[in-house]
Amino acid sequence: MIEPNIPEHEIDMQHVVGQGCTAVVHFGTWTHEGRAVQVAIKQISDAMQSTEQQQAVARECGVLSRVRHPNLVQFYGTMVNLPLRIVAEYCEGGVAFELLHNMQEEVELSQRQKAKIILDVALAMNYLHAFDPMIIHRDLKSLNLLMSRPLRDRDYGAVEDIPHSKVCDFGVAKLMQQGEWGEMTSQAGTKHWMAPEMWVDNNYDEKVDVYSFAMVTYEIICREVPFEEEEPADVGKYTLAGVRPDMDAIPPDTTAGIRELMEDCWQQHPGARPSFAAVVDRLEPIYLKMQPDYTRP
Repeated sequence: MIEPNIPEHEIDMQHVVGQGCTAVVHFGTWTHEGRAVQVAIKQISDAMQSTEQQQAVARECGVLSRVRHPNLVQFYGTMVNLPLRIVAEYCEGGVAFELLHNMQEEVELSQRQKAKIILDVALAMNYLHAFDPMIIHRDLKSLNLLMSRPLRDRDYGAVEDIPHSKVCDFGVAKLMQQGEWGEMTSQAGTKHWMAPEMWVDNNYDEKVDVYSFAMVTYEIICREVPFEEEEPADVGKYTLAGVRPDMDAIPPDTTAGIRELMEDCWQQHPGARPSFAAVVDRLEPIYLKMQPDYTRP
């Protein structure tokens, strides 16, 4: 159910489940027309109540209200009164960044689980790039990837241990207008995941998301942030020179096809990177060998 303007009395906002520089996310319950659903309420901080931030929220809501896919966080609406609040699907497993980088000892992901998370991201991005009009996310990273449920076992045997990931946060997303991108904002994303052309150009295209997908794939495979030891301001210098994250960090048992796809997706020239349709076509057979009962959602 979607209700663009949600009255405050329908929301029971509870404990904090996440916090960043611009927003605090609460767990809550939305009761509407006799039905109660668990939700995440993203409340924009008072310090960010600027015209620019309001435009970012409007942009995010505009994108989210149009799209619907199993691997995208479902938008429910906004709350009608200030402060700015977005109400969306609650993902119990939390942010993928936490799983990948802060839970190595608690959750040792199998190759099959890693492949499923990577495929989920590719399916979401393929949907956005095939949407009419096309949507570029521009800030794809594990911090903008949520897990529907927590993971417990290394090599799952039950459905609850099969990862299900959802792309979120469309605050800097861009919709194509009349078949053109127009002038883009340079450095719109997050430095460690940003395509080299975004550092120096404002005429880039959707292939910036493919590069960021390669960085996310690296994160999932290695459970390391790309260029983790480098200062954010220095990352552009390296990527523009053709340097990529430390390949020695890739586990030796990594599936060759996924490693090769990652390297294709972070090609220096945008035109050399595959489309997300091609990415999905390459990933699905790899995952199907690991999980024979897989069907595309």
